Amino acid sequence: MAKLMSILEKFPFDPEHKKPALIRKEDYSMALYPPDNAFTSDNTYTIISTDTFMLGIYELAPGASFDPLDIHPGDESYYILKGPVIQRSGNGQFAYLETGDGLYMPEGAWHKAHNFSGDLTRILYFITPKAWGDNIPPAVIPSDKETKFYKGPNNKNLPDMRNVIIDFHRQGCTDDIGAWPVSGEKARKEPQAVYAVRDWDKLNNISGMEHPMLMRFITSNDYGHFGEFILPAGGYGPRCSDPDVHEGDGALYCVDGPVTINLPDIQESYQIEEGNTFFLPAGTKYQLINFQGHPSKCVFAITKL
Repeated sequence: MAKLMSILEKFPFDPEHKKPALIRKEDYSMALYPPDNAFTSDNTYTIISTDTFMLGIYELAPGASFDPLDIHPGDESYYILKGPVIQRSGNGQFAYLETGDGLYMPEGAWHKAHNFSGDLTRILYFITPKAWGDNIPPAVIPSDKETKFYKGPNNKNLPDMRNVIIDFHRQGCTDDIGAWPVSGEKARKEPQAVYAVRDWDKLNNISGMEHPMLMRFITSNDYGHFGEFILPAGGYGPRCSDPDVHEGDGALYCVDGPVTINLPDIQESYQIEEGNTFFLPAGTKYQLINFQGHPSKCVFAITKL
């Protein structure tokens, strides 16, 4: 497998050669992060790394955490493929996330994950518009003792987050698309808070009335959109979503399939199995088709709707 830093923004192809593509899980690029200390690393699978976003999976062994703390020059969102996991921020937030939950971490927010369970944890992550800056890792990384935690020695020097964290636990609506769980502009102001978007906190909506498909946003803002497509089974013939197209690049990760991706303009179709991904360059018209006897589910990652 290639070194993680050698494939940034050009995997599985260079940005100028983007095309619709099925990316099977055996084709993901695997690496340890950080690569220089296996004792404090997570197992990372890069799925897509292009000039507009990065999509991947990382795994934590039972009892493990990755070190040092991480930070990105873009927003990062999680979908927990296998939990539970504890995600902490440098400012003293600790989110307990179960399988199917999500998390939003705005640009500039320090973070770190812990696995206190007896099983492997797996996290699908989406970072946009840029995953890494010029310094990888950053030149200055706070130590654990410099973050805020129970009886932490540096607690008094860090901001009180009680008046920073925005409460979004209410019934969402269509007008929240583009500002969920909070607006990107507010979320990125220092000191940055992180937001656990548990299953009941996802922003629910429907794509298409004649052929409805459930959309459940974890994150939706000016940088990108991340959540679930759930296509039901049953009906006259296979169940299909209405064709859609996006201004930005996107990807579909299959959680419960198989799912057929139809590209009507070029009359091509692909089937993605659980754990596989489909890349959608900006402007690609597509629809989801469910030939199965149960609802199918994909996680979507889209840079612009």
